[in-house]
Amino acid sequence: MSDRPYAITRTLSSIFLVVCLLLFILRTWHWPLMGDAALMHYVVFLMDHGMAPYRDIVDPNMPTTLLIEGTVMHLFGGNSLPWRLFDLSLLAVSGIAMFVISKPYSRFAALFAASLFTLIHGRDGLVELGQRDLTMTVCLLIGYAFLLTGLRTHHRALPPKKTRPWMTATFGFFCGVAATIKPSVLFLAPAVLLLAAIALKRRQQPFVSHLIAGLLGMLTPILLILAWLQHQHITADFFRTLTQLLPYFLLLGPRSYPHLVLHSISSVMLPIVLLWLPIVLLKKDWITWERAALLVAVLFGLASFYLQRKGFPYHRYPSEAFLLLLIAIDFTTILKTRPAHWRLRFTTNNKLLPALAITGIVVGVVFVAGGSTAHALWQDWRNQEFDTMLRADLNRLGGEKLDNRVQCLDMADGCIPTLYNMRLVQSTGYLYDCYMLSNQPGAEQDRSREAFWHAIMKNPPAVFVVSSNDCDPATQRPGYTYQKMSRWPQFDDYLQANYHLDVERIPPHMVNAGSSPSKPLGYRIYTKNN
Repeated sequence: MSDRPYAITRTLSSIFLVVCLLLFILRTWHWPLMGDAALMHYVVFLMDHGMAPYRDIVDPNMPTTLLIEGTVMHLFGGNSLPWRLFDLSLLAVSGIAMFVISKPYSRFAALFAASLFTLIHGRDGLVELGQRDLTMTVCLLIGYAFLLTGLRTHHRALPPKKTRPWMTATFGFFCGVAATIKPSVLFLAPAVLLLAAIALKRRQQPFVSHLIAGLLGMLTPILLILAWLQHQHITADFFRTLTQLLPYFLLLGPRSYPHLVLHSISSVMLPIVLLWLPIVLLKKDWITWERAALLVAVLFGLASFYLQRKGFPYHRYPSEAFLLLLIAIDFTTILKTRPAHWRLRFTTNNKLLPALAITGIVVGVVFVAGGSTAHALWQDWRNQEFDTMLRADLNRLGGEKLDNRVQCLDMADGCIPTLYNMRLVQSTGYLYDCYMLSNQPGAEQDRSREAFWHAIMKNPPAVFVVSSNDCDPATQRPGYTYQKMSRWPQFDDYLQANYHLDVERIPPHMVNAGSSPSKPLGYRIYTKNN
């Protein structure tokens, strides 16, 4: 027995993964702007037209999300191609960070983890391009790459004066940026810094400077964001959004915890996770400080997934990225042995581990990477029927004359992207109808209804576009019933008394732009009575 089987498997797998990545990039180059990316582009568009986030624009996303989105738009343009390049750049940077993290173990481990993460993201579809959780994950990976590099001294003994606290500060900085995208990972950096301090103390190296540097680095982006909010005079509006609107938003359309537990790991990843678990249980030297740090990131990623309670595929990205790293490192560590050790492993109680690792690599490459590539290429990026139909109707009703005279009652992936494509400013800054039309009662719903009512009384829209999208999918009846309107009788009566139904449309084809086909959204257009 020799390590030849692993060498052959590694070579063939590397070629296959590179081919999958090239196919994914070349065949998805023209993916359009849609879903949350189009929504966030529209928020920046409204900001450029004088509306202030959190005060005029009602949206629960964090400031760093708006700043990153605005930077990409202002530097490279607001069309689909720059955002597609930004999405691919995030994936490339995540891959580089994984290579740095995996350097002492195996370059193939990094290729394996980075490729699978990229292709699973592609599998999730067009609607997940440049998602906030992806950006957050990349920031965490960059931070980990700096931290682990700065603390790796086992290859050569570094005297205390040559430790590198600035790398720990950089780790804290990128974790702080991640926390200003999604606060659910706010306490990840302190937890990992504590582990780092323990590891340094055991090596009899200075650790206080690393703790201080890491915490100061983490505070820096938070303080910069607070300064930006103060400069924009929206600090109070932001904290009201953070403490009132965001908690209410988390109550809208939540998934049950049993559902979240069942979907906390992507079904396509489940086979390699099951092959990896015995290695974790049987490998005696599994717990090292670096693996513990990676495991903390997995746990915080899962906590973020559960806290958001929506169960969307992109909410798994932090836990998926770091879990793939752990799996890849363990698979390759088991197999990266001298030939003599292979004989030993196959004649002891650990003889199962190399077989599990080889099987896991093959399953990951063929079924996870290959299957995800095929799924990504299967996405129907040409199907823009909703946008095409709605644009035609809005152009018929006035086109650019509807600027400041049109209002969507929608969630995220219907009417708002069309308004962005047409560069039309809404009558109000309400981008979601959930706050007014949800089944979830509460003080925030009452406040939102009152504010929206005053806004439309002040500037009555000439056109209302009501999509069939419902933020309470569990209570939505089959078909296109628009029953959400009846949840606010005052507004429904106003709409019926002052507007008339101009048209109702349903795109003819299913939408294949996500992890699975979905029924197309329909819409109704109401125009003001003369």
